[in-house]
Amino acid sequence: MIIIYHAANSLDANMIKSLLEQFHIRAFIQGEYLQGGMGELPAADLVTVSVDDENFTEAKKIIVEWEAATVIEEE
Repeated sequence: MIIIYHAANSLDANMIKSLLEQFHIRAFIQGEYLQGGMGELPAADLVTVSVDDENFTEAKKIIVEWEAATVIEEE
């Protein structure tokens, strides 16, 4: 297992996990429930998404393309 993404929060991590699963890449979230224990302190770098080592290159490419995508807003 290798960390592929450092999420801002659990919602962000779940979006990335779902994105990878659409491409049949198994992803795992670590630290999802640690945020609640932080209270009002800033939770930094607690939530990560990992994939199997053999899926790292493909998963990284998918995430980079997703982050670079343009948001189209309709009026």
